Amino acid sequence: MPSADVDMFFDDRNTARPTRGRFRYQDECVALRCIPNLASEGITAVLVEWSTDYVAVPADGDPELVSVKHREPPLGAWPLSDLGPVLADLHRVWRAMDERCSCAFASNAAPSRKAHEELGAKLNRYIKAEPDELARFLNVTTLPRLPLPSRVDITAVGIRDMAGALSVLGRDPQFAEACYLTLVGRIASVATEEPDTPEQRIAKLTGSLREVRDRDRPRPGDQTLRIADLRELVLATERARARTVLPPLRATVHSRAPAPRVVVLGGDRLLLPRAAADRDAPDGSYRELRTNARGDSGAGARRRLTRLTVTRDSTESARRRAEIAAEVELHALITDLPRVFARVDQDTVLMFATTLPDARPLLTEYGQPPYPGIVLDSVLAALPHLAATLGRFHDSGRAHRALDLEGLLVHGDRMWLRDAGLATTAPAPGEGPTDYRAPEQQRPLVMPIGPATDAYQVAAIVYHLATGQPPGNDPPPPCVLRPGLAPGLDEPLLSALREDPASRSSLAGLVSGLRAVRHGGGTTRC
Repeated sequence: MPSADVDMFFDDRNTARPTRGRFRYQDECVALRCIPNLASEGITAVLVEWSTDYVAVPADGDPELVSVKHREPPLGAWPLSDLGPVLADLHRVWRAMDERCSCAFASNAAPSRKAHEELGAKLNRYIKAEPDELARFLNVTTLPRLPLPSRVDITAVGIRDMAGALSVLGRDPQFAEACYLTLVGRIASVATEEPDTPEQRIAKLTGSLREVRDRDRPRPGDQTLRIADLRELVLATERARARTVLPPLRATVHSRAPAPRVVVLGGDRLLLPRAAADRDAPDGSYRELRTNARGDSGAGARRRLTRLTVTRDSTESARRRAEIAAEVELHALITDLPRVFARVDQDTVLMFATTLPDARPLLTEYGQPPYPGIVLDSVLAALPHLAATLGRFHDSGRAHRALDLEGLLVHGDRMWLRDAGLATTAPAPGEGPTDYRAPEQQRPLVMPIGPATDAYQVAAIVYHLATGQPPGNDPPPPCVLRPGLAPGLDEPLLSALREDPASRSSLAGLVSGLRAVRHGGGTTRC
């Protein structure tokens, strides 16, 4: 066996043991793949070979080998130096299969833009093959265009996906958590650690794939999980829970005091506006406050305060605490997001504040749309700065998903984000601002949420600013609503407003198209 196979077996990319013991991340990734198929059966079975690999068995066509890797958030997007060895592992099995399978790399982080650009020219550093063979391999290999949830988010995403699947199956979604945990437990029960030798790993993977490809019956008592069996397991769990009267949760209840108008944080007294009010959680287990504030030190810096107050210990309050903690980390990771200047993390309170840039919301700066041509040109000139910031979200495997006129701050040719939006929360039906909500935000189980969601929202905002009304469904060309606009605005905006996320222009393409119109003589004909 070549030394590369030995390296593959012993290197630190094999995260089976720590993942199995600490997070079960790969098991939950398999669960996320299975849940949509409980109702549709796009795949009929999964073979969970190891903690880091599984095989998806389609209703027809070749089997798909999936390699799952979790990337810690500080590392950001995958460079080719890290991605190349993973693709080399997949290529080794694909070639052993006589090129009769597809491959996928699944991760909570996407490949970097540079990695995508270098794949064609530099992949041969990691895979020794002729150029035409590399091209065939890449043609059947899927990279994470829309990354998986992180360890912090994945359980909440799985429970919400399960709630949607139960609704489609005509069952009660309130038992989604129990059904999801049962499903993950079943997957964990058949997942194994690394094989005894690297030779056995390649041989077993190839053997399993050939069984599926040739439509032999896979091993029913080994690592094969049929979707039909998983569906019955989920439905049986739902039936059992529905028949059981559950005792009330033993909870720690904390008294609710009136919200103070002054908050002391990081040595600064933050003055809150009179309209600032806590929002109660649907299950009543926490309250959340998000508001602009004014610091009373120095010249009175502009701040943004986020405060979570736990009123009852529950799964929801724990999930929300984890999401806000991840949000704090994201502010440190994403360049040009407002900097966190102070944070408090106590038993019942998680609170942090950021320093806002010297800029004002779009509506405050320019007033209500539609904007005259000279103002619209100023907005378009600031979009590249916004797109660069959102691009860093996408490189880290997240999307903002909550862009609106109050959350975009503008000054000169710069446009900042006020906060991280929904980037650290699990997708939920109906999320996002009403006027700029992307179609996939209405039904995230069916249409994936990701960078294309941000492209849609930016296009929807520009459409509103240009025409005076949000786009809605099947929007007409902007120049039809406002004939004074240059017709060159129509194509980039409508391309980014398409219903199907996969067919939209990218955020970079949208901004480039809008700037081309501006550089071509302004946004208006006159």
